Amino acid sequence: MVQKPIDFSLPEPKSLRDFIDRTEALLQELHESLTKPWFDGWDFEAGVAPERDPFASAAGMREPIFYGGESAYNFQYRDFARLKYRADDDWLDANKGFLIEEACQVIEALEKLQLARQHEWAQTLRKQPPNQWTMLPSFTFTTNEVTESSGVAIERVERFLDAFSCGPIERNTSFSALNEFNVTNASPILKLGQGSNILLQHYSLLEAVYESPFFWMAADKVYAPTALANRGRFTESFVTDRLIAVFGAARVFPNVDIYRGKNRFAEADALMLYGDHAIVVQAKSKRLTIEARKGNDLQLKDDFKKAIQSAYDQALNCATALTDESFRFVAQSGDEIEIGDRPRVVFPICIVSDHYPALAFQARQFLETSAVLSVQPPLVTDIFALDVFAEMLNTPLHFLNYLALRARFGDKLMVSHELTTLGFHLSHNLWLDDEFDLVNLGDDIASNLDIAMLARRDGVPGEKTPKGILTRFDNLTIGRLLTEIEKAASPKLTGLGLLLLQFSSKTAKFLSAGIDRILRASSRDGKIHDVSVATDKGQVGLTVHCGGLSENAARERLTTHCRVRKYAAQANAWYGLLLDPATGGVRGALTIKGDWKQDPDMDALVALWSKRAPVPIAQLGSAPRKIGRNEPCPCGSGRKYKRCCLGA
Repeated sequence: MVQKPIDFSLPEPKSLRDFIDRTEALLQELHESLTKPWFDGWDFEAGVAPERDPFASAAGMREPIFYGGESAYNFQYRDFARLKYRADDDWLDANKGFLIEEACQVIEALEKLQLARQHEWAQTLRKQPPNQWTMLPSFTFTTNEVTESSGVAIERVERFLDAFSCGPIERNTSFSALNEFNVTNASPILKLGQGSNILLQHYSLLEAVYESPFFWMAADKVYAPTALANRGRFTESFVTDRLIAVFGAARVFPNVDIYRGKNRFAEADALMLYGDHAIVVQAKSKRLTIEARKGNDLQLKDDFKKAIQSAYDQALNCATALTDESFRFVAQSGDEIEIGDRPRVVFPICIVSDHYPALAFQARQFLETSAVLSVQPPLVTDIFALDVFAEMLNTPLHFLNYLALRARFGDKLMVSHELTTLGFHLSHNLWLDDEFDLVNLGDDIASNLDIAMLARRDGVPGEKTPKGILTRFDNLTIGRLLTEIEKAASPKLTGLGLLLLQFSSKTAKFLSAGIDRILRASSRDGKIHDVSVATDKGQVGLTVHCGGLSENAARERLTTHCRVRKYAAQANAWYGLLLDPATGGVRGALTIKGDWKQDPDMDALVALWSKRAPVPIAQLGSAPRKIGRNEPCPCGSGRKYKRCCLGA
């Protein structure tokens, strides 16, 4: 429509059918062309496959990059553009004749105008014969209509439309191959003359408003350094704000300088400290270039190195320093950050500020990581996904739990975008059994997440909280305890909270019933009652105590019990939780960690202790058959089911 004068005559139905068939054939040809490098060196008749990885080159990456889903929701481009360019308003006003807020008002008005018109126009088609059907008029609008709908002055609207329009003089001559620059990406509005315009895809305009102004400013050699600095500040500020929304301002520090003695060692764009966990974020404002999209191997890997590998290397330095007491951390204010006990777990996050096609897939292929004690594998994503994490995983434990599971199972996942993984986690819990070596998740699995975000941000009818990981503990005792644990943000409780979040719904239900039982019993007789559970392989366990002993006596008894349980199970970690029988609230907690070692004193202590073993979590969480009334209760109490949780 841009490269040649537009013919507005309506094609005959047969011509339309031919266009559709030809389009399908061209798309199939394109698919076969892009995937051809995958099959070089294969001998299918002999069953011989090449040893090389077909996705290890830019040529092999062309199709994932070309067909990879968009990074941002439409409302994110709209809302983030306001934040990204508000510091550049003076330049926009002087050089383009509008402010970023006015631009956003225009695109919001256009969206409402076109949606209403498309709905009305679709109704009129019912009265027309099919050979006269066309939706083109519903994509057409005038400058006066946008001015009236947006409330922005007509001269400002005209300047906005000029900035994001092409034609009739512009013929998109540069677009001669698949990955060449396409002017309709930067200027998606088609000018027809006499104040009439066409916009065929509103999302394209939102993307252009978010991305194009930076390139305009970069072309101004005088202003370019300011524009670049503003973009970097936007990214860092945005990341910090999203982390604060989850963890609170007291735990999040932007632009932290790290020193060893008097020498500056590294800088973290954002640092979050919560209990014995930490998050280190490194953000980059680097895009995938056109040359890389074309299949230039050197350029693709250079882009990745500058955008992702560099961010990871910096984040790793910061994360490693967090575990070493010889380093000092200085906040943006100049005050030293009091860390206390060094974090036991550090999550590096690498962030980009723009759409980076097939980012998760590229990170899986190209990122070179190092194994460092306490430092987890990195999460590589963009600011759009981080925004969704903060929206949906809006409590510290849920956020950290996702990072922990992503780090643990990331090597088994093949996805094109991180939101696909999050969508799966929200519905099913991101826990993959050992039997799975590789799991390929399609983008459609995140549809529940898409609905929730649209409902929350744009008011679209739909479920704001997907059923699954966020709802399974509703009205359970474990859910109440998790809320208390998050408020405390104690190192002794963080690991326990993450353990509870990894329980299945059935496990949580039975464990909650067991906790309710000991609360009732202690409230009734004032004595100590307990329940213990262990993971399937006995690596981690939990003992819950409830009783009326004094604080010191109760803690001493719980400590001994947990030490015995850990030793008897040959576990690496054991958590203890002390509850108040009157309120059910948390009185205290403890964590015992360390590799198991034979100890004669502990052997003697275990021999004197109760022989009742902790119930495996797998037994708590599954009920392959109906439990008999006289069988042991699956909550781990040691009592018969009929006298314990049957009526819970």
